[in-house]
Amino acid sequence: MSAWEAEVRRIPAAQALPRLALRDGLPRLLEVVAALMRRGGGTLGVEAGLGEIPDRHAIERLGEGFDLRQVVTEYRLLRACVLKQWTARENATHRPEAELVFHEAMDEAVAASVSRYSLARERTLQALDRISTAALGSADASGLLPRLLQVLRETVAVVDVAAVLLVEGGVLRVECVVGRGLTTGAVVPLGEGFAGTVAATRQSLLVREVRSDSRVSEPWLRDAELTALFGVPLLLDAQLLGVVLMGSQGTREFSEEDQFLFRAMAARTTAVLLQAQAHAREREARAEAEASLARLRESEAGLRRWEQVFKRLGVGVAVVDAVDETLREVNPAFARMHGYGKEELTGRRLEDTFAPEARGVLPRHLAVANSKPSHEYESLHIRKDGTRFPVFTHVTAFKDASGRVEQRVATVVDITQRRAMEMDRQRLLNAIEAERARLASVLDQMPAGVFIAEAPSGRLVMASRQVEVITGKPFHPSESMGHYLDDYGVSLHPDGRPYTLDALPLARSLRYGEVVQSEEMLVPRADGQYVTVLLSSTPILNREGDIIAAVATMVDVSERRRAQEAELQAARFGERLIAIVSHDLRNPLNAIHLSATQLLQSEALPERERRLVTRIARSGDRMKRMIAELLDFTRGRLGGGIPIQRAPGDLRSVLRLGVEELEAAWPDRKLTLRVGPGHYEGAWDADRLLQVVSNLGGNALQYSPPDAPVTFNLSDGGDSVVLEVHNPGEPISPAMLPRLFDPFRRGTMAGVGGGGSSGLGLGLYIVEQVVKGHGGRIDVTSSAEAGTTFRVTLPRQPT
Repeated sequence: MSAWEAEVRRIPAAQALPRLALRDGLPRLLEVVAALMRRGGGTLGVEAGLGEIPDRHAIERLGEGFDLRQVVTEYRLLRACVLKQWTARENATHRPEAELVFHEAMDEAVAASVSRYSLARERTLQALDRISTAALGSADASGLLPRLLQVLRETVAVVDVAAVLLVEGGVLRVECVVGRGLTTGAVVPLGEGFAGTVAATRQSLLVREVRSDSRVSEPWLRDAELTALFGVPLLLDAQLLGVVLMGSQGTREFSEEDQFLFRAMAARTTAVLLQAQAHAREREARAEAEASLARLRESEAGLRRWEQVFKRLGVGVAVVDAVDETLREVNPAFARMHGYGKEELTGRRLEDTFAPEARGVLPRHLAVANSKPSHEYESLHIRKDGTRFPVFTHVTAFKDASGRVEQRVATVVDITQRRAMEMDRQRLLNAIEAERARLASVLDQMPAGVFIAEAPSGRLVMASRQVEVITGKPFHPSESMGHYLDDYGVSLHPDGRPYTLDALPLARSLRYGEVVQSEEMLVPRADGQYVTVLLSSTPILNREGDIIAAVATMVDVSERRRAQEAELQAARFGERLIAIVSHDLRNPLNAIHLSATQLLQSEALPERERRLVTRIARSGDRMKRMIAELLDFTRGRLGGGIPIQRAPGDLRSVLRLGVEELEAAWPDRKLTLRVGPGHYEGAWDADRLLQVVSNLGGNALQYSPPDAPVTFNLSDGGDSVVLEVHNPGEPISPAMLPRLFDPFRRGTMAGVGGGGSSGLGLGLYIVEQVVKGHGGRIDVTSSAEAGTTFRVTLPRQPT
């Protein structure tokens, strides 16, 4: 082997190999050949005896860069060295059979190596070609790596999963995965675990049992259900790009050819990956260059736009040299403002544009502008014709790298119109304030409280002195009605419910334009008591019809309400008293009436006493009618109305009975009954309607001339029946008509009476209550020519 090594070192591919790599599997080959020679038996079994030694050697030589001629040459040199040493030995005997076996074995080794070399080289070239083809379709690593791994997995049949880890900030990160069991994103520190060891040592590494091998410490590799795992560093010269892994879930071995193929593909992947990264850097550089060019073009366009803005701007702009305080450049608006051409102002001193009386403050403004990012001030400028005008100036100072002010840019606005507008505004404000003072003076003289709120905020801006008198609290303008309620308390409805903010009359006028008239409220006072007020509000509109404010008035009606309550209590007391008295009088009156009736039936009663008893009986009847009217009155006022008991009936029979009773009571008077065609059935309270006929007829008889006829007309009105009672004579006075049906109004005027002969003035009141109890109505007309007519309309059925 030493002699052979000296000879084979002349081959270029073998010169850089270490001794162990150079000898590779050849010593083992010689041992096998020697064993075959000693065994004898000829050349039979030589091929089987050599086994895979030539195959592995050929793969190793392919991986070390040997070409096929160099592989054959090293076998030729090996044969020559062996023969030379054999023939040179002392006492050597010629053994033709052993020599034949030797040559047969060497020929077989050469043939097997050449065959394996050619097959492996062809397979490798095909795989590398597929890698190159895959690289053509992707310009970046993210699209390239999945294709390369898929080529690897399809080329090496036993590979179930493949992954690429790239170096990133001192760690390895799983960038791409093909197959089932691994995911991207895992991180491995350099020098740790299986992948970290491959990266740190920059050597390939094979593990035959992943779960039991301590070198595999990555959890994501242990959980992938792998058996064999092979890792190769991605190296180009001295640069480490990452690590590529291939794993198998069904075998513990990767063949020498698979390992060689995997390393070759990894080397090609490294080159392709570097090329992709270079392309990516090139694209980034090109994109950055294009972006820079676009920014430059945009900047140039911006400068052109600013130039146009500078020329067309309606505000005066001046660029001032900070060294000699001269105008370096001005825009047309600045020149027009001062009555010059642009060229006339360029190069002149800045102070020439100031009025002489205003130039004294210029140094102070320039000093402030130099010390601050910007400065604003008002001054007085002068035109070419000598006229003055006020301006507002904004100055910005621009400094060099040392901080020295190089130039200033000033924008100048003519504020002549603004000054005039401010003066007009101040005059208007003064006039408004004067009008407001006069309005406040007028409001303070009003007996009602007045306050005004703005829309839409609801801010209370004004209140009259009477508001403070009513509430007992001083008025302060508030930002909203909500703040006003916080200061003055919550108002109440008459039933004690608190007002919400939106329900306040002023709020309704502000928000919805509602006009509120005399709404009763309970307003809290400073002493904790509530005062009753009538509050009215209305919106104030501008010319376009929009609500701009609202005004409200407040009238204190507490005393009036207390007086009305007292009157109401007194009236209720009187009505209850009348009811009690009229009820309690009925029992003794019944006793008097019963006694008088019995006396009248006695035949032994003298005529004089009979006349007295008859007078007593008539007076008792009159008192009974008066008490009945009082009871009806109290029922109407206190009991919810005169009770009506309806029953089916014909109104004609009720009318005839009433007229007959009146004829009996007034035998000397003429009564006429007229009934029109139609039907008069309905649901009526016959007794109460008989009372209506009696009261209206008695009233007509009592307040008409003795020879005047009284006419009763009954007509069919469809869903209702109409009764008219007419009498000639003096008319009812117009002043009496509105109060004709009020209780206790007796006939002190011509043509009217309160209730027939009772004298209490309750007759017409009871008639109206009975008619209303039937759901009808009663009207009256009266004139000297037509006389007086009471018209009663009664619906047939209750509504």
